[in-house]
Amino acid sequence: MPPRPHKLLRNAEGKLDAKSLNWPMFETFAASELGEGSERARKVFTALWQKGVRSFDEVPNVARTALKKFDEAMYIPFLEPELVLKSKDGTRKFLWKLEDGYTIESVLIPDGDRVTLCVSSQVGCAMACTFCLTGDLGLKRHLKPSEIAGQPMQVGRLLDEGQRITNIVMMGMGEPLHNLDNLCTALETCLDDKALNFSHRKITVSTVGLVPKMGELAERLPVNLAVSLNATTEERRREIMPITKKHSLAELIQACKDFPLPSGKRITFEYVMFRGDNDTLEDAARLYEMLKDIPTKLNLIPYNENPEREIQRPDQQWVEDFREYFVERGMNCTIRTTRGLDISAACGQLGKAWAQAMDRGWLEQARAMAGMGEAPSAGA
Repeated sequence: MPPRPHKLLRNAEGKLDAKSLNWPMFETFAASELGEGSERARKVFTALWQKGVRSFDEVPNVARTALKKFDEAMYIPFLEPELVLKSKDGTRKFLWKLEDGYTIESVLIPDGDRVTLCVSSQVGCAMACTFCLTGDLGLKRHLKPSEIAGQPMQVGRLLDEGQRITNIVMMGMGEPLHNLDNLCTALETCLDDKALNFSHRKITVSTVGLVPKMGELAERLPVNLAVSLNATTEERRREIMPITKKHSLAELIQACKDFPLPSGKRITFEYVMFRGDNDTLEDAARLYEMLKDIPTKLNLIPYNENPEREIQRPDQQWVEDFREYFVERGMNCTIRTTRGLDISAACGQLGKAWAQAMDRGWLEQARAMAGMGEAPSAGA
């Protein structure tokens, strides 16, 4: 039997957050607390996620007496749009206001037929990686399942006709495995054909290296794993990624070797490159030795510079030469194209959208219109 919903998922009126339950939990609650059968529960659940209903009265083909029971016991939460920033390259950053006033950010990255949504899992982050602006915020709180799955649901309903989100990457604000229970509940909804109906091959969860949680993720969800490395020695990784003091680089690599991978899947290793720091040929040699026995896709990420850090981005030619080292040895290695840099939507830059909009004079043009309509480009 699925676990009962946590009491913290209730609002001030004592009503349960309907969208923080996955389907087994929702079905169980409807039966045990409301006396409603599986078919009616399925119609309500599907209407929440596929029709985006804002009240139970809007659910079609369910008796009003039954809908009244759902309405008396549950509420339907929605993320409130605050800002939309649009990059000249088509990337869009969404700022959402939560029920308690905190804000989170999502980033939509269109690339031909591939449309990726970068989703947040926490308000802020506890990992304190030195190169990441989100870490400056510290951890304010974990997101509820409804706040995680609500991001792809609400952004998906704002896309142009014929466009849809094809990929979800849990690489926004926060460390996803630090919020594992809520993450799994949310992603179960994303995968459910009664809800958002994404393929497990199109969802990727990134981690800085919470080793014990990696195996638990594999047991609970068949999604892709991405691991953020960013250094090739224990000493340097401890300096820039404090989680290494708790789970060493050697321990993390062993966990990756032990990670159960279905046939044809690889672990993506993300490697942010800092000029003159972790981008030497010695680093390349150590990185190759570290990963050569793991089914690997190595994703090189040239650092996205910002005025709050003195770290510099490597020259593009050097990044390409660094990549060639791995390609020559038969390793799958790509360079991530920087997207949304002009609106601070690139890797490591989330968490300060409101301040950025104020500082750069974007506020009026970036305010979301009714229904979260199109906002003018940030550079307009």
